[in-house]
Amino acid sequence: MSTPVEAASRSRRTRVYVGVAAFVAVAAVLHLLVQLVVYPSAIYWLSYYVPTYEFGFVRRGLGGELVRLLPAGWYFPATYTMMWAPVVAWFVALGVLIRHVLGGRAPSQRRILLAITIPVLPFALSYALYSPRPELWAMTALVAYALHLTRARTDRPVLIASAVYGVLIAVLAFAHEGIPLQLGLGVAVAIVALAGWMTPLRQGLAAMLAVGPGLVSIAAIAVLGGSTTTGPLLCRSLPHRMLDDPYAASNTPAEHIAYLLGSRESLADYHDWMCRVAAPMVDSTVGDGLSLVASFGFGPLFASTLLGLVYLAVTLWAVQTFSGTPALDYLRDVRRRPLLPLLGLCLVVPLFVTGVDWTRWWVLITFDLVLPYVLYAVGRPAMDEPVPARTVRLFVVTVVVLAVLPTGAALHVGGPNFQ
Repeated sequence: MSTPVEAASRSRRTRVYVGVAAFVAVAAVLHLLVQLVVYPSAIYWLSYYVPTYEFGFVRRGLGGELVRLLPAGWYFPATYTMMWAPVVAWFVALGVLIRHVLGGRAPSQRRILLAITIPVLPFALSYALYSPRPELWAMTALVAYALHLTRARTDRPVLIASAVYGVLIAVLAFAHEGIPLQLGLGVAVAIVALAGWMTPLRQGLAAMLAVGPGLVSIAAIAVLGGSTTTGPLLCRSLPHRMLDDPYAASNTPAEHIAYLLGSRESLADYHDWMCRVAAPMVDSTVGDGLSLVASFGFGPLFASTLLGLVYLAVTLWAVQTFSGTPALDYLRDVRRRPLLPLLGLCLVVPLFVTGVDWTRWWVLITFDLVLPYVLYAVGRPAMDEPVPARTVRLFVVTVVVLAVLPTGAALHVGGPNFQ
């Protein structure tokens, strides 16, 4: 039996954990209010559902095609639903992941620390609220796939799950062609770190089944969509409605502050905005992406990389500190079979050379590396070891700071914006 002093200490820590968890929940609600009321940026996120196949095959046409199947009067409700559905799915996936981390009815203190930390990591709640993209569907699928790897004990269920995951990612590539590249590293690291009983050949087969179909989809999109010029046609089919346009109020710091304080209104016609910003993206090529990155400027790209590396370092440190499992142990196990992780890392390179959202790419790399790390740590003995008082203090400060900061809003640092 525990002594009165130990019982009092556990009670105090329980109150701390409950208080921090409540703070995270309140912060999440406040971030949602920022996204919906203070800085409503839906006009950009809705652009993912502008392309359709009405006038021929185009990249990213799947989401818009699903909207086009519905009556015209449902256009905006359907488009907003398409935008927010992956956010809800990602929240559910985070809940399942947290439940797995907590384990049984009486979770250890380290499990509690890690479970409360997960929602405030850069790729978690904030990323979903400030970047409601189709890739959240794929991130949800990767969580399910990685959790399956922790439960599988033979090759057959891993290969079946890899094939199912691969087909799903192949379909999602038609909503955003970058999805297979964004999460290929996560698949490779998860297979190596969580399915270590498999032979290298079987691990390679699992990776091929999980990543290969998405790469085939990318090749098909490049071939089928390379000669279309449908942007102007799509533009004419878009409906009119006035929506908030915060980007037009961000030309100067003074304008930006005035808009955030509600003293300046900024609206744009949905049809006109999409015709000017989104429609040209439909017909953009790889060469256009290369030119955009080249013209963006060394300073913004360098700053974006630095911020992304900070996100990665802080996230690895947090998981290591609160789980008690050193990141070097995890990385050492991954390096024992380096081929798949290196190939997965190569898949990320095209993102950096064709897109300027370099901080976003680092957030996704962080997710690719940290999701397997979390699941790796959950199965280690250190998760059930006592937690020093200093670690609890670090936990409170870290979670409070990360919960307040809108880490998911930083797609890149500096550079031009929508106007």
